[in-house]
Amino acid sequence: MSARAIDIAYVHLAVEDLDRLSEFIARFGMTSTRATTDDGRAVLYSSGTDGAPYQHVAEQGENRFVGVAFEVERPEDLEALAAVSGASEIEDIQAPGGGRRVRFSDPNGYEVSAIQGWERTAPSAPQERPPINTGTARVRLREPVRLETRPSQVKRLGHCVLFVRDFRESEAWYKERFGFLTSDAIHAGPEENVIGAFMRCDRGDMPVDHHTLFLLQGPGTGMQHAAFEVHDWDDLMLGHDALEAGGYNHNWGIGKHILGSQVFDYWHDPFGNVMEHFTDGDLFDSTQAPGLMPIQSLLGVQWGARMQPPG
Repeated sequence: MSARAIDIAYVHLAVEDLDRLSEFIARFGMTSTRATTDDGRAVLYSSGTDGAPYQHVAEQGENRFVGVAFEVERPEDLEALAAVSGASEIEDIQAPGGGRRVRFSDPNGYEVSAIQGWERTAPSAPQERPPINTGTARVRLREPVRLETRPSQVKRLGHCVLFVRDFRESEAWYKERFGFLTSDAIHAGPEENVIGAFMRCDRGDMPVDHHTLFLLQGPGTGMQHAAFEVHDWDDLMLGHDALEAGGYNHNWGIGKHILGSQVFDYWHDPFGNVMEHFTDGDLFDSTQAPGLMPIQSLLGVQWGARMQPPG
């Protein structure tokens, strides 16, 4: 019996100052709660509006990426994972929402958890704007659009991008444990030189995000970014202005990706970690054949701001 991830659950970081991070998280559009672990560490749990207890975990400590968690559906999935070489025993989660987990260390030293049995609250409804008029559909009549100045309404964590030492080794490791499917593999130069892949959950005929996890062979290791879904384009633009007004460091955007099709906007938190707002992404079911795309498609856009070279 194999386990299948049904979604990404959270990313886990360590930062030097939880107060500064809490201010950024609020401006980014999430709600945070502070807790203290049994061993005395301060932890910040941050969530969106979809009812999950948290999607971003930050502990007090030296700045680093700690790990990532994926949600599985059944207790049997945890039991299957606990039987895999290198797995922890099944543990109760001492954090908001409870549940149980199995932990691993992946080939790059990241702590990777499978969680099951989270207690969720009722989702919060987003603030809806009036219908959009297009050149052919005139549906908003006698109703002006008046948007409130505010942060974005983050709904959920959609995906994360991780740098890995050996792409093929890491790809096999995650697919064997979580059943991920490749949406688009990325090659640099010759097609056989595959250096990364966008991978999605396998939920059969249920459409899922184009990618839940993207692995990219890099010069080092760590999290390249974590991406959070917002309600719509207006919501993303309001969030851009709110973060800009807060004096935060913009990374890339606003634009529309080629792979995944999301409208995106990337920002640095106060410790250099990159967090993305996105909306309007592709949804695939398990029948979608994998693509093979050049690295130019990864770095390019369909419209909007082009990625600037470092330096």
